[in-house]
Amino acid sequence: MLGAMTPGPRPLITARSALWVARLATLLLFLGVAAALWGTAYTVNGMTQAPATVKVPVTLVAAEPGSGWGNVQLQVPGVEVPDGWIAGARPDGVLPSGTDGRVTVAAWGSTRVEQLLGRGDWLVRGIGLLVGALALRPVLLSISSGRPFARGNARRIAVVAGTVAVVGIVAPLLPEIAGQLVLERTGLARTGAFAAVPGVSPEQLLVAALVLVVAAAFRAGETMARDVDGLV
Repeated sequence: MLGAMTPGPRPLITARSALWVARLATLLLFLGVAAALWGTAYTVNGMTQAPATVKVPVTLVAAEPGSGWGNVQLQVPGVEVPDGWIAGARPDGVLPSGTDGRVTVAAWGSTRVEQLLGRGDWLVRGIGLLVGALALRPVLLSISSGRPFARGNARRIAVVAGTVAVVGIVAPLLPEIAGQLVLERTGLARTGAFAAVPGVSPEQLLVAALVLVVAAAFRAGETMARDVDGLV
């Protein structure tokens, strides 16, 4: 009698939780598709605007004291942007003398390549989000069905880590290349007041490393699951 009343093993995930995880997988896929479409449309729209004004990020070298950020126009002694302007200091609103500062150069006469690269970070991030959503969706669905360590999940998570790393490197690089092209075309590169300095986001690389750790944990879980299945 007592044996008959002994409860069985608890399920890995309740029915309600499984439903929410499945919905999360669908929502993630929707966001990925929307981000990819938006990034593509935004970039293509920019290309169609050439030769209108293009806005690109550059570094203002040895700047004079100034203030303002966002779309606030700045005055740089001895520097004139042909049919354009300089806008946006650092977020703290102060550009100390003798230091470098991130600003935006807005210049008329853009080319399609400049517009493409200037908005290319949106395209790369949108496609990256779609790739990550496609890779994570099977993982979430397997978790909702109570099989978190299904074969291939570790590989899919590793794909997400690689995607985060690639996006973190490529996305900020494209506008910097556009900035260099604009500086060369407008002659601002010869003034010595500006520089286009490519940078890599350490935060995204750190996130990629953490996701790789999760992938390694799932790889170990897959191995243990296969060993258990072999004993049954």
